[in-house]
Amino acid sequence: MFENAKYIKAQEYPSEFSFYDPAPFFRKEFTLKDVSEAHIFVQSPGFARYYINGKDITKDLFISAVSDYTKILWYNEYDVTHLLRKGKNVICVIAGNGYLNESFRTAWDFDTAPWRDAPQFILNLCVDSKSVVVSDKSWKCSQKKSHIIFNHLRSGEYWDMRKKDDAWMSVGYNDSDWEDAKERKEPPTGELRPVRCQPMRETERIEPKTITRTERGYLVDFGVNISGYIEVSFKEERDREILFYYAEDIDEKGAPKHNGMDIPNFYPESPFQLNKMIASGGVDTFKPLFCYHGFQYVLIEGMSRVPLDSEICAYFTHQDIERRSSFESGDEVLNYIYNAGIRSTYSNTFWCLTDCPTREKLGWMNDAQASMEQILINFDIVPLLEKWYGDILASMFDDNSLHGTVPSPDWSWGHTCGPVCDCLLYELPYKVYLYTGRSDLLLAGIAHFERYIEFLEKKVAEGHEFSLGDWMSNARKNAVPKQMVTDIHLLKAYDITSFAHRIAKTEQNKWEDIRNTWRKTLAERYTDSNGRCTVNEQTAVAMLLRMNVGENRTALAEQLLSVVARDGYQFRVGMVGIQYVYYALLDIGRGDLAYRMITNTVPGYRTWFQKGATTLWEKWDGDNSGSHNHHMYSGVIAYFFRGLLGITPLENASGFEKIELCPSFITELGYVKGSIQTVRGKIDAEWQTESGGFKYTVTLPENISATFRGRTLKKGINEFFVSQEEVL
Repeated sequence: MFENAKYIKAQEYPSEFSFYDPAPFFRKEFTLKDVSEAHIFVQSPGFARYYINGKDITKDLFISAVSDYTKILWYNEYDVTHLLRKGKNVICVIAGNGYLNESFRTAWDFDTAPWRDAPQFILNLCVDSKSVVVSDKSWKCSQKKSHIIFNHLRSGEYWDMRKKDDAWMSVGYNDSDWEDAKERKEPPTGELRPVRCQPMRETERIEPKTITRTERGYLVDFGVNISGYIEVSFKEERDREILFYYAEDIDEKGAPKHNGMDIPNFYPESPFQLNKMIASGGVDTFKPLFCYHGFQYVLIEGMSRVPLDSEICAYFTHQDIERRSSFESGDEVLNYIYNAGIRSTYSNTFWCLTDCPTREKLGWMNDAQASMEQILINFDIVPLLEKWYGDILASMFDDNSLHGTVPSPDWSWGHTCGPVCDCLLYELPYKVYLYTGRSDLLLAGIAHFERYIEFLEKKVAEGHEFSLGDWMSNARKNAVPKQMVTDIHLLKAYDITSFAHRIAKTEQNKWEDIRNTWRKTLAERYTDSNGRCTVNEQTAVAMLLRMNVGENRTALAEQLLSVVARDGYQFRVGMVGIQYVYYALLDIGRGDLAYRMITNTVPGYRTWFQKGATTLWEKWDGDNSGSHNHHMYSGVIAYFFRGLLGITPLENASGFEKIELCPSFITELGYVKGSIQTVRGKIDAEWQTESGGFKYTVTLPENISATFRGRTLKKGINEFFVSQEEVL
């Protein structure tokens, strides 16, 4: 798609960090005799905006998709027939830094990334199937003309409106004082691949809820925590600097409160979540092109008057992915978790699943492993997961290890995270198979499954301790040994590798034997002569139950109930344990206790709800530390569908070919109601309390076989009454 095209840039080498480092402009005029069909192919490893005859070629944002640019370069194709005309035309490009050129230091060392280079792009315009314009040294470029004087994805963007002049996007503009573009001498090593997942878009426009005067300026509250940015349009005196500080939280004086995310350890050089505009003296409209933030509040400093509601708005910006489910219940905490989990997930779709839209914006695999099931229930997200899985497979290092964040280059700190992150390699394709019936990702992963197992087996044999165990736990410090967490994840790796070989019909017996042998080893290591777990903690006992470790499930079930009671029916788990405890309780017929713990643990989901949160937090007790927009603890939403609505997909009948409906009926909950749009059609389920029991209604499409308590359901509406005695 890019034959004869070159990556071009405005300078040979990337600039050192400076608050004046303009985003380069590029332009190319050309003449067409006629146009019946035209497509443009573009790729920019640092993001770019593309214009034809002064109009943006797409509503898509942050082009092109993030990746390890030494491995994969994701490119886009757009139909631009409607933008071209007979005669003279002009293509214009603004190139940003993105992750290609993060020149300032952070804790994640992107300033030393092996791919770091000056902003650049490659382009090919095809008209009637013939290439008519390619990016090369014949293009003109200028940094001096650029009004975008600073841009960094994880810091912010500054515009000098005194320099803004869109005339350069028009045919006939005098660019005689512009420089010739520079062709990249050595092409990138990454493989060019078409990106087929949903684009980044502005999906919702949000108006201010309140605007309040503070000691520092004017505080705008948008009422909800989102990922994105603001747009302003107003007139101020020329040369006045207007600052826009984004924040998820505020202190008692109305100042941004970042809860430790902006400390020098993370951001030693560059301001945290700041946009700036230098006024022209006329009506200026400012909306950043190359950065986004996580925020509910924006503090505006420097304005000479109160901004009007009509002069400012926010845009919720994320991957443009459709919803697939709905849920509501008689419990306000459950409803909060569901709605906040949806918003937190959306806020963390940025070409992968990120941890937060504030501090890092990195594809932490531990967060995704913890929430993968709810994400597949709630979103039409498989195209994005396919893209990200390509990044994950490409990211495996020569020693068969993985980095905790993907995409990332080969930095030592990421290798210390371990399988709490890395086992997303297995979880992602397995859950895609379970919910869609698609086996292609599982099969594509087999060779990588085996390679990672070789790495992990070696580390286990060495007694190596990875940095992540039951991360962010509110249990006693080091209550669950990290080695146990690693051992259980090795069993998970064996489980899914064995299953993938069964699907592929290759080496199934070999991997089943390996898995079974390791399961027996773990039973010897972590259960006593009475069949109880030797680590008397929620996470530990639940992991053994869920992974079928140990022969005496009755002893483990009794132990789990005992531990839960000891802990006052409060979660005492971190991001690993939370994935196991509510399902383990469901397995032993105590879904009611799972509901009790989910809604009553303090600090926990109830805490966030009572504090007015609109998203999920990073920490159980996160008032003064951490992100307030994490999807890490959103996996519990999957329990709402499995454990409360009863919609449970089966491994041996994937893609909802067959389901067993196993709801938990809980009197104090009152009712639950929800739906899932599956690959075979929509399933609706609900129950509510009635005198002496519960009325359960399930509506099925034609292509799903389902059973409930031994009874076979039919297409359409199925109604049941379950007495209180049957529940007990």
